[in-house]
Amino acid sequence: MATSRQTITQTTNGPPRQQAEPGAQPDERQRREERILDAAAALLVRWGYRKTTVDDVAREAGVGKGTIYLHWKDKHELFGAALRRASRQTIAYTLQQIAADPEGGLPHRLWTYGMLAAQSNPLSAAIMKGRSDILQGLTEVFDRETLQQMAGDYQEYVDQLQRAGLIRTDLPVPVITYLTSALKIGIIHTPELLGQEQTPSMEQLTDAISDLIRRWLEPEQPPSDSAVGKRLLVEWLEKLKAVEDALD
Repeated sequence: MATSRQTITQTTNGPPRQQAEPGAQPDERQRREERILDAAAALLVRWGYRKTTVDDVAREAGVGKGTIYLHWKDKHELFGAALRRASRQTIAYTLQQIAADPEGGLPHRLWTYGMLAAQSNPLSAAIMKGRSDILQGLTEVFDRETLQQMAGDYQEYVDQLQRAGLIRTDLPVPVITYLTSALKIGIIHTPELLGQEQTPSMEQLTDAISDLIRRWLEPEQPPSDSAVGKRLLVEWLEKLKAVEDALD
């Protein structure tokens, strides 16, 4: 997200923050910001975090390098904004699909649409495929404290699902959150360890994981009305969005 500062601020991580362009209108500024983020996301997918520079993004977006510094102070902030925007886009896609699905409140449907959402976004898809040259930037954007906050929100969400009868009650919540988190992390990092040639397609993984979650985590007779599950999902994802917004 663009900063509201308009005074020059010297930083240790990049050039001084420049003054806002005179006469720039909010809509124009927003369009320019989106164009720069589009370019940053495309280059992250093409070249990775380490190889892509601010100069590269400026050329791809058709703007001057100094224009980028009107929005972000350095490469870290720029690519962080691109990664968080990709996350918001996948969340929006997931919520849209869940809302249209009568069984959208069931946990296995969340995994289905979450995986499909990642596939629909090139940057998120590259992360899910274990691109280590992009994961480097991801780990720098979300520090340990932020990740712990997200984990706490997830544990609360799982606890609520359990109390609503949407997941098994004979498994401790910390065990569920740990194993499902490990599953997601494993999906991301395993291709780097085993190689892409041994990695099933995202479509195959989506079907298999959805079936795994349904068989392992959901009760034999889940509630016929999953509306409460949809509500809890919206509340949880809104919390995640708020955490990410606070980083902008």
